Amino acid sequence: MSKEDSHNPTEFLVTFQPSGQRLICLPGERLLEVARQNGVRIPADCGGRGRCRSCAVRIEGAAPDPTSTDRDTFSSAELDAGWRRACQAQLHGPCSVYLPRLLSIVTGQNDGPSCVPVEQPILVPDREPGFWLRDDYRVGPLPGTRALGMAVDLGTSNIAAALLDLASGEVICTAAVENPQVVFSADVIGRMTHALANPASGCQMQQLAVEAIAELARRLTDGCSEAIAEVAVAGNSVMQHLLLGLPLESLAKAPYRPYTLGETNRLAAALGLHLALGTWLQVGPNIAAFIGSDHVAALLEVMADPPKSPWMLIDIGTNTEISIFSEGVLRSASCASGPAFEGGILSCGMRAAPGAITRTHLVGDNISLETIGSVAPVGICGSGVVSLVSEMLRNGVIDKRGRLQLTRPGVREQDGLREFVLAEAARDGAMPVVFTQTDIRAVQLAKAAIRTGLDMLLESAGLQEEEIERFIVAGAFGKYLDLESAVAMGLLPAVPAGRIVQVGNAAGAGVRRMLVCARARQRALQLAQQAQYLDLASRQDFHVAFARRSFFA
Repeated sequence: MSKEDSHNPTEFLVTFQPSGQRLICLPGERLLEVARQNGVRIPADCGGRGRCRSCAVRIEGAAPDPTSTDRDTFSSAELDAGWRRACQAQLHGPCSVYLPRLLSIVTGQNDGPSCVPVEQPILVPDREPGFWLRDDYRVGPLPGTRALGMAVDLGTSNIAAALLDLASGEVICTAAVENPQVVFSADVIGRMTHALANPASGCQMQQLAVEAIAELARRLTDGCSEAIAEVAVAGNSVMQHLLLGLPLESLAKAPYRPYTLGETNRLAAALGLHLALGTWLQVGPNIAAFIGSDHVAALLEVMADPPKSPWMLIDIGTNTEISIFSEGVLRSASCASGPAFEGGILSCGMRAAPGAITRTHLVGDNISLETIGSVAPVGICGSGVVSLVSEMLRNGVIDKRGRLQLTRPGVREQDGLREFVLAEAARDGAMPVVFTQTDIRAVQLAKAAIRTGLDMLLESAGLQEEEIERFIVAGAFGKYLDLESAVAMGLLPAVPAGRIVQVGNAAGAGVRRMLVCARARQRALQLAQQAQYLDLASRQDFHVAFARRSFFA
């Protein structure tokens, strides 16, 4: 509740720090729900189900009594300092809520060429100045002499956009923001669960996505959004369904079918985007339920200048998509890898922001950390997780089964749970940065899912990993991944140097092609239709292969 003018005597004031925003609440309201309803961003990687501590906040004043799961999550000292999980905290009196997590630094989202080829333009000039034609539809009037388009990579964690000249293919500028839907969950399954359980949540997530795209449009055009005459969007299937308001039921349960596999066109105004009159928004085609148009866009970009066959494309994220191309055949699979490699779910996981650990170096009893901004560590992001696990393996802090060794420096048992201490609390009331046994298990599951998918795609093509000419690692996380560490922990195969290449945000580059060129859209549709989908979950040998790959290295 945020009615500042209410006189209900049971109401009380909650102040969020460091912003100073104040809200009026009622007894019994959950802090996370209050924050969501009023636009206060508190991450909830597990969807607010009490399974992580990404929503950890420090409460001064009338701090709620800790729940039993809070007691399992925080140490006694942390509980005494007022640390609670926002998803579990039921407010009962006036308090100040301190939010420790900073907004993410969105990096690695805007890779790609500065100009893309336009073989068959989407828009052509109309006879009347200021107007353009899209098939039989008229767009305009536009404020300038050229038609501009916006290419959007609608990611689970981040949303990136580029502004292009639709006639020349020139990339004018780029921008990116964190996906505001992360307040509901770090992964697509959590967001689907919320939307299916409460249609209002689905509507709110749709509105958040539209508002983020609108903000990017304003930023790219210096406030002149009506100059945009075409929008192309690539994203995973869940992000597409939420943006377009499509039914999610068939996507959420076996046999997992999206509402549509083909491309979708909507008038931008119908979604609440205030762009040029008559502007259309096109969402690219999908390969399968969990292989969306973002992977199709990445394939389109790779195939614009393909490497020597056979090759594999791997885009690691909360849902990892993998494709293999051999002897003219494209095969694709998706892996439910979860948010562990993006900092989600982990006890001290975070996305890229000041204080996020990106590299770890262990030498004997000594530990040195590299953080974003070279400031005191407050958590660990995805690239830091891979570096840390590699170093822990190399130094015997964990064995190949992932078990923390109590005899190694930095390992301790806290309230019955083993953890490796990366950094003690930097100040009174703060939490130490630790990597727990539960965190290691989450990383093992994510790694096992990815390697099992890779193995089974290789098997379906009748190939061994050493026969692959190029392993292409795409995505923002993939761009900053330390390849040596990834190979050491078994995330990527141990192949000769140079065979694994990092290409950055190939999906963002591919959707730029789809924005300006009708022929590129046709190629994307052909790729989606021709790809042979490998359903890993239906394989009888999946669980055996998964268990084998859960070991490190």
